[in-house]
Amino acid sequence: MTVAPDVEYQELKAHLRYLNEKIIEAFSLFIKLATAIVGGAFFLHWKLATDDPQRYLLARGINALLIVVAVAMTLIVLNNLWAWFGYRRALSQRFPEIPFRCSLRTFLAEVLMVVLILVTAIGFTAFNPL
Repeated sequence: MTVAPDVEYQELKAHLRYLNEKIIEAFSLFIKLATAIVGGAFFLHWKLATDDPQRYLLARGINALLIVVAVAMTLIVLNNLWAWFGYRRALSQRFPEIPFRCSLRTFLAEVLMVVLILVTAIGFTAFNPL
């Protein structure tokens, strides 16, 4: 069974759009989770006494949690970006009139997302209020 070129094009284009949405959803999820983690750390900072022995343990646990979330979201963004490149390559191979461009400008948004995720995780672990 052969598929018409316009149907195949629409299917590939829809999948590219789906992958873009998943990248944005992963970044949005990181923002929500990081906000909750940082907010929890500040709440504990205000509620716990300065000499409380649990403070050190909670600080390390919160740092670890944020690092795990950052690594997971970075992997999700990069995995979806890799899949996006594969579908884009398939699209340009099947339809030669669509060029396959691979430059920094092509994936600048995803690079900035990953950099922001890593800066947030590293910055918070360095300046954790606990």
